[in-house]
Amino acid sequence: MQSVSRRKALFGGVAVCAITVFSRTAFANGDEFFGADEIPGKPVFVYFGTIRSDDGKYLNAVEVTLEIVDPPMTLVSYSDVLGRFRTMDAGRTVADMGYEVEAQNFKVSVAREGYREVRRLSRAPVKAKPGAAYEIDFIMTADPSQLGSGARAN
Repeated sequence: MQSVSRRKALFGGVAVCAITVFSRTAFANGDEFFGADEIPGKPVFVYFGTIRSDDGKYLNAVEVTLEIVDPPMTLVSYSDVLGRFRTMDAGRTVADMGYEVEAQNFKVSVAREGYREVRRLSRAPVKAKPGAAYEIDFIMTADPSQLGSGARAN
């Protein structure tokens, strides 16, 4: 049996490290792969949470609509395979337009064909203040009357 020399082991280790360092930007969970949607930094006003069915299964591709009353604007995001969602930083968007960020101006709703919202578990305080992310979890149930009516017919 032939042994590996120190020189070959060192060269192999350097090669593995180089491949790892230079291929870091190609990872599927890196910003370089997907492209950052927002400016990094502390969020001004963001909602996040999970969406489940009433039997406990997480729902994929649920449309999460964030309506802003003043200025009138609608931002849409979708839940992922694990039922998680995160809205864009609506507070930063509103503040950049020169408007005041107030919690009562934001309305969150969910919709998916064949389902309707049963319960909303909001962990945001009644008088939520800008400068944070707030959690809202949704529970939906199957509703045959919602089939074929489109995603927004909640």
